[in-house]
Amino acid sequence: MKIPIGQYVITSDSLCFAINEKKKVQKGKNAGNEYLTPILYYGTIESCLEGLLQLKIRKSDATSLEELIAEIGEIRKFIREQFRKARGK
Repeated sequence: MKIPIGQYVITSDSLCFAINEKKKVQKGKNAGNEYLTPILYYGTIESCLEGLLQLKIRKSDATSLEELIAEIGEIRKFIREQFRKARGK
């Protein structure tokens, strides 16, 4: 499984799910090529999606509780939209 969600990609193998960050090679003959760096591992897809939400919350620039709540709603909406796109709906 390889599901892109913005700057992240959820992947899986027979043991776990992982959140990977997309990065680009900066120098050398492969400059500009994209690669994935695993940053978090989970046992279930549900915990992986919750982890993605938490990751995006931690990177938030919100300065008030109201802003954070609104941003959480936007993040959840974004995740749902990405899964709809992945399913072709």
